[in-house]
Amino acid sequence: MRKIMLILYLLCVFSLPTCAYVFNMPVKIEYVVNNTPKLKNIKCGFIQEKYMPNIKKPLVSKGDFEYIENRGVYFHTKYPIDSVSDYTNKNYKQINDVVEVMSQKKYKRLEKEFDFYYEGNIEKWVFGLKPKKASSASNFIKNITVEGRANIDKIQILQTNESKTIIWFIK
Repeated sequence: MRKIMLILYLLCVFSLPTCAYVFNMPVKIEYVVNNTPKLKNIKCGFIQEKYMPNIKKPLVSKGDFEYIENRGVYFHTKYPIDSVSDYTNKNYKQINDVVEVMSQKKYKRLEKEFDFYYEGNIEKWVFGLKPKKASSASNFIKNITVEGRANIDKIQILQTNESKTIIWFIK
């Protein structure tokens, strides 16, 4: 199983544009609307890695992910502890908002809080979000990158406290 996960990870890493350069590509909202696909309801597996400044190894969780249009984002974590997280509530609203905005192509909802960056084309893309200095998100988020093809393949969130969360979506 570990070999399969490593192969999937390497395929994702080497087949998508590198997200490091996306923040050199500022774009207007219209460009993002025209160059990202409209996402459909999504049901797949996920692997989440949480990197924290004082911990050498990432905290890893795995399970099932589901996005249902007009209902929101749900994670059913099966490892290490069986639990269900509803990302529609106020505490986790940021990730739900990003997925929902992308699925409906209503990027205006994020324009007040974030500057947009984009690299790639509709077949293989990286979408970057950096909080505007005056936004409340700038207090805890450094940037967010979303990588994908027909759907989202990976979300990476860098926080101001130097922790990082990477979520891989496995079809």
